Amino acid sequence: MPTPSRAKRPARPRRKTYHHGDLKRALRDAATRLLAERGGDGLTLREAARLVGVNHAAAYRHFADKRALLAAVAEEGYAALARRMRDADAGTARADVAERLRRIGTAYVEFARAEPALFGLMTGPRLNEDGRFPAVEQALQQGVDALEAPLRDGQAAGVLRAASIEGQALTLLTLIHGYAALVLTRRIHVKPARIGEYLGTLLEPLLRGLSR
Repeated sequence: MPTPSRAKRPARPRRKTYHHGDLKRALRDAATRLLAERGGDGLTLREAARLVGVNHAAAYRHFADKRALLAAVAEEGYAALARRMRDADAGTARADVAERLRRIGTAYVEFARAEPALFGLMTGPRLNEDGRFPAVEQALQQGVDALEAPLRDGQAAGVLRAASIEGQALTLLTLIHGYAALVLTRRIHVKPARIGEYLGTLLEPLLRGLSR
């Protein structure tokens, strides 16, 4: 007499797991969201882990502390800003230094307006002061390179006088960043569509001083 077969138990659904590298990115993205919603004081590794759906102990395997997580967020922010600056510069006549810098500077201000919390983190107290996060400096340098490119081309074309590229870039960055900060705090009231136009007006006397 054949023995009755046992009823098969339903298979348990597999738990979703993060592959190597995915959790780190997910935590960084969660931190970026928390930063935008609550600011830096409301961002913790534990809360980022909760948003992702993992135990906070798993977060510490990727980030030693909150500052490491903030550094990762800032690194991504610097890279995103640099991309915007390069994209703004693309397609402009190489020798038209004034227009290139106006476009690059406008991209900088528009990034600040679009991502005020992230911009505040990136331009606030230096996260890599002790050298723990060299990747942050590398990402920041991408934006500096984007700003320096028109200056180098302008000197090579004889449009700008020979001088320290680094010094010229720092002078320009001071003006552009100051303008962005004034726009963000509404110390300067300018319509979004006219941000670039007004920046061009501010850059004009500075560029005259840099010209040959």
